[in-house]
Amino acid sequence: MSETSETNPDQEQYALTYDAMKRANIPTGEVWLHYFSMGGGVDEYEVNAYLHGLIDLPDHERDCISQAVNELFDDLCRQQGAPYSSGHTRHCSD
Repeated sequence: MSETSETNPDQEQYALTYDAMKRANIPTGEVWLHYFSMGGGVDEYEVNAYLHGLIDLPDHERDCISQAVNELFDDLCRQQGAPYSSGHTRHCSD
């Protein structure tokens, strides 16, 4: 009998979200604050536990955390861009 390995999309989402945070050096507390300001409904402890794969969250909360990370990631990228003479800044293509 052979075993097949199936990836749980919920687990993949938290792992990829956490990876994006680490690549951009975004602390969990900053993610939680942004998430909470967007209307997120769980506390910082639960967000941290989710990002480490210790608890499951409803789809809406997971997506809100991902949105917070994406917005912080985009903001960080824009801050690091150097301006051109036209006044435009570099945009990330990540």
